[in-house]
Amino acid sequence: MPTAPIGGSFAWTAAEVLQRDDWICRIEESDVAEIDAAVRFTRAQGLAIQDIGRDQFPLGRLTTRLGALRAQIRSGLGLGYIKGLPVDRYDRETLIRIYWGLCRHLGDPVTQNRNGHLLGHVIDVGDAVEDHNKRLTQTNAELCFHADSCDVVALLCIRHARTGGESLIVSAVAVHDEMMRRRPDLLPELYRPIYMDRRGEVPPGKLPWFGVPLFNWHGGLLNGYSPVLQYIESLKRFPDAPRMSNAQREALDLYFAICEEDRFCLRLPFEPGDIQFLQNHVVFHSRTSYEDWPEPERRRHLMRMWLSLPDGRLLPPALAEKWINIEPGTRRGGVPTTAAPVIPEDPLTKAYA
Repeated sequence: MPTAPIGGSFAWTAAEVLQRDDWICRIEESDVAEIDAAVRFTRAQGLAIQDIGRDQFPLGRLTTRLGALRAQIRSGLGLGYIKGLPVDRYDRETLIRIYWGLCRHLGDPVTQNRNGHLLGHVIDVGDAVEDHNKRLTQTNAELCFHADSCDVVALLCIRHARTGGESLIVSAVAVHDEMMRRRPDLLPELYRPIYMDRRGEVPPGKLPWFGVPLFNWHGGLLNGYSPVLQYIESLKRFPDAPRMSNAQREALDLYFAICEEDRFCLRLPFEPGDIQFLQNHVVFHSRTSYEDWPEPERRRHLMRMWLSLPDGRLLPPALAEKWINIEPGTRRGGVPTTAAPVIPEDPLTKAYA
């Protein structure tokens, strides 16, 4: 553990982020023209979406701006936004092609579920919250502050819910430092493994649960992996799985309470056409529960990609229990699977069928 608060650019408060805009790349008409030209190039080359890399989605001025955004995500605030992509202008295949191409300027896609999906649709398909062999992505349930199993998660907003579904963000480093100031006696509990249900995604040779510390201090950097509370609770279905101590529960309760405080909880408008990029090692995200529209075509709909950074940071060995591969310079993280990688176009494709 560090002996004092860490600070640095990753340790921001909500007010500090809102006072600046260097984490936002606003899409202008000239950018749209570059994006449309890149789409035409990929089709002229006969490229399937999976075959598109950074060089196969050529952009002009926008390339430089995306590079600056990438630097902000990797080593600045740990977050970045693209705002104003005209999503209503495109059919679904074209929109996926654009989203994929833009993301390839930041990192390498990895599979995000046992069915090999390289792109996920975050939409309520009617999955039951009580089904412990499925994650909560495709329900309308609240998700506490958590981290995904990749260097960077990218979320594209296509449609809002009728009510709720607010996207919330917090700095893992700022919350860590605040815990150190308030309760230095409890903070060490979050440097011990917190055990969670794998929810049916069990790599070969692994148990149906895993344990990873919420905080790791490795190579002079803080690395966070915030758990999903429902996955801690569903661990009870395994009688021989480790249980959380009272002290660790108290530490976790304080941690989540600080995450939700207005000083630390960043509530950003997440509008259709916005893409949110978050570095999972230093930024955690959450969503409120929501009520959707009755019409299927109006449902809340985000598209998600998990990205590996080829120049990503060295990661603590403890994270390999969940990520399996943590080696820098490789496609690391994601959900290991024997399924062939696919990009489902239909938003109602079930991720955990």
